[in-house]
Amino acid sequence: MGTRLGCGAVDVRQANPTPPADRREHARVEIPLEVELEHPSMGHRRCRVRDLSQDGLFLEFPGHDLVPGARLRVTPIAPAILGHDHCPTVEIEVARVAEDGLGTRFANRTQAYLFSSFRQRRTALEVGIDYFQIHVAALVNDASGRLLVVDDHGRWLFPGTFLVVGRQVEQVIGDMLKADLALELASLEAPIATATLDGGLAPEGATLALFHRCTSLGEGNADASGRFRRLRWLPPGRDPSELVFADPFLRDLARKVLLP
Repeated sequence: MGTRLGCGAVDVRQANPTPPADRREHARVEIPLEVELEHPSMGHRRCRVRDLSQDGLFLEFPGHDLVPGARLRVTPIAPAILGHDHCPTVEIEVARVAEDGLGTRFANRTQAYLFSSFRQRRTALEVGIDYFQIHVAALVNDASGRLLVVDDHGRWLFPGTFLVVGRQVEQVIGDMLKADLALELASLEAPIATATLDGGLAPEGATLALFHRCTSLGEGNADASGRFRRLRWLPPGRDPSELVFADPFLRDLARKVLLP
C-alpha cells in the first residue's frame, strides 16, 4: 500500500531477486573506510573509499592532477575494520578520472587478500545498525516530457548513485547527472517509489533505493565519465516494454511516467 511523502505518492515494493547470471562479474562492497594515498606528485594524502571490488577501488578524491595510468600506494587508516591488527599497503593504478574521484584497479595480488577481508568484515556487520546503504535514482524528464534511461552492461535503468553521509539528495543527484551524463539538474521532487534491493536495481548492492522524479537541462552525453554505455530519451506516450530493463520494477516505473 502506498503512503504519501511530500508531493509524491510513495510506492513501496519488494524488488524481484536478479538471477546470478545477470549480476556483475565482480560485486562491489560498500563500507566506510579512510585510506592514505602515496604518490610522488603529492606525497601522502588521505581520502575515502566509496566502494571496492575484486578489480579495484573507487576513491573520493577531487582536486588532484593524476591521470589514467598513474600508480599509487594505498593503505587503510583503521585496520580494525578489516579484522586485522596491521594495515596492508596495496599498489593501485588509475583507470579513470571522474569529477568526484578516481576509479582504480589493483596492480598486484594483494587484491584478493584485501577484498576477502572486506567481504568477511561486511558479513559480520549488521545492516541498519553498523551501516546502512541508500541508493538514489533519478527519473529524469526534459522540457518536452521525455524520460531518460541509461544502458548499464546491456540492461536499461535509471541513473543513480549512493547517498553520502552529510550531503543532501539534491546535491548527490545533481553531481551524478553532471559528472556521468553532462546534464544540469533543474528541479527535484520527493521520491515517488522505494524498493528493497537484491542486486538488480543497483548492482553495487544497496539495501534501499529511492526513486526521485526530476527535470534536467541539456541532451546529455553517455561518454561524460564512461560509466554508462549509452543513454536514451523515451517520448511521452511510448510503451517501454520493448526495452530490457535491469528489473521489471524499473519497467513498471517507466510505464507509470510515460503512460500516466
